[in-house]
Amino acid sequence: MSSEENKQLVADMYAAMNKNVLGLMEKYWMKDMVWEGPAGIGTKRGLDEFENDYRQAFIRAFPDKHATDLVRISEGDWVAASGIQETTFAEEWLGIPSSKKPIVMRYMDFWHIVEDPETGERKLKENLVLIDILGVLEQAGYDVKKVLKFVGSKPPEFFDEQDGE
Repeated sequence: MSSEENKQLVADMYAAMNKNVLGLMEKYWMKDMVWEGPAGIGTKRGLDEFENDYRQAFIRAFPDKHATDLVRISEGDWVAASGIQETTFAEEWLGIPSSKKPIVMRYMDFWHIVEDPETGERKLKENLVLIDILGVLEQAGYDVKKVLKFVGSKPPEFFDEQDGE
């Protein structure tokens, strides 16, 4: 596949993802795909885990999300992009209470494309993802400098103790 075809695969996947419903990703992703997300979300192994353990909660929290790549480049079997997701923070996400207000979430993705041995189609196999979670906190009304200062002032055990509450 050419670089332009690889970029088009990502564009087509985004068009489906921007519909904000589950069940449309199988056309674009290998079933045994790996989505390596940022700290706080972690790695999702397989399309089912990606859809049910990540996207489902994400869609609830940001039901009108629309992602737009500002930059998309391709080299070999890899496509990379950086962009924004414009959305309303409608429900809690990652323990962050929703603001019910519009936000802009920055992201960066690196996708690895492979050939599906069953169909011969080129599909997304791996996705390395950065999401600006601190930017979400800030737009939800948190003073991020204070949050980081508070977190940095506590040992890891402090947060383990909070799980009992």
